[in-house]
Amino acid sequence: MRRGLLGSVGVALGLWTGAGWAEDVVWRPVASTSAAVAKGDEAPGATLGQPVAHSRTGSAADDNVTPVNFTTQPAATLGPIIRAQAPADPPPPGMAPVQPVPPVNDVLAPAPVADPAGLHAPGGGPAWLNGGWLGTYQGCTARQCLQSDHCFDGFISPVTSPFLFEDPRSLTEIRPIFLWEQTSTKNPIYHGGDVEFFGIQARAAITERLSVTLTKLGWIWQEVHDPTDGFDTHSGFAEIDLGAKYTFLRQECWGTLGAFGLSFQFPTGNNNVFQNTGSASVRPYLSLGQNFCKSSYGSFNVISTTGGVFALDNKRSDFVYTNLHLDYDVANLHKIYPLIEFSWLHYTSNGGARAQNFEGGDLFNFGANNVSGQNYFTVAFGARYKFCESFQVGTAAEWAFGSSKNLENLRLTVDFIFRY
Repeated sequence: MRRGLLGSVGVALGLWTGAGWAEDVVWRPVASTSAAVAKGDEAPGATLGQPVAHSRTGSAADDNVTPVNFTTQPAATLGPIIRAQAPADPPPPGMAPVQPVPPVNDVLAPAPVADPAGLHAPGGGPAWLNGGWLGTYQGCTARQCLQSDHCFDGFISPVTSPFLFEDPRSLTEIRPIFLWEQTSTKNPIYHGGDVEFFGIQARAAITERLSVTLTKLGWIWQEVHDPTDGFDTHSGFAEIDLGAKYTFLRQECWGTLGAFGLSFQFPTGNNNVFQNTGSASVRPYLSLGQNFCKSSYGSFNVISTTGGVFALDNKRSDFVYTNLHLDYDVANLHKIYPLIEFSWLHYTSNGGARAQNFEGGDLFNFGANNVSGQNYFTVAFGARYKFCESFQVGTAAEWAFGSSKNLENLRLTVDFIFRY
């Protein structure tokens, strides 16, 4: 059986080769140039394309074999490659979904570096060049044109001594003020008479650090109980106090503020209420603020302003002063602030405008020629309430101590703040 099968295979092979169907394999190089192909020396090179049917020429008797010709179609134009991926299977119950890994060629942003103390400036560089210890320039929010510095909204502005006591923040606001002052009964001229002031203050925050200030603009009424030459019951326009302030220190995470300013007192008011004494005075000052003892019940804020008023001539009196403010932000709600304030004023040199032995504090500069060395103390209790940051009201009662010859004995202050 095996021999018969092998014999059949041999016979079949002999018939196939003898019938001339076998051809010798001839290897020819692929044509490299179109000229060689046209000459007939080389076969045309094959290109990729759509397969098609081909014909075979020649016979078994030919000594030379005509190569097989392939008819090809132009290569298909490839379209855009679109990557697709089936959605991931939902994770088993109780397991968090697997986060996809970003491609290796994606640019990953560097992780932020913790800097709780503000020791490094944004964008690199030493802290003192671009904020850092002294506070960043842009602050906590994108600031609008002339907008107040709202990164320290937990603070409040002082109430008393409004013409000397300055908030260290850069603010844009209009502040109507009303003062009622009872003079000392021991004063030889006013002798318990009343003095009233009604006016406005205005401030404009050019930047978060630089602001301009108008701290005294209004109208004064005075009641004199013992009139004498030049002193009588009158009313008139008050002098103007105009200047600028720069907040050089503003550290949000520490709740620290610092500003220095320079203001000029222009005696452009009415002579009947002693608002035109001399030519002018200059008022340099330093204002500092600090938040401390913060808890769930609230926190304390302290503000201090120290400065001096110095005449540009020999008519007005000179003095130095310090104001101190302490308040408590109840429950850190930025709404209710009970407060206590102190002030100290010391006259350093006499004026040359009037022969008398008393002065008028922050409201009058009589130019008295016998006040050098006198000290003047006051203490005040009050509160401020914020309906919102843009609308606030404050009030305080202030008592004077020290020389009984000075003008003020008791003062009530009420103000409204419209802040941007």
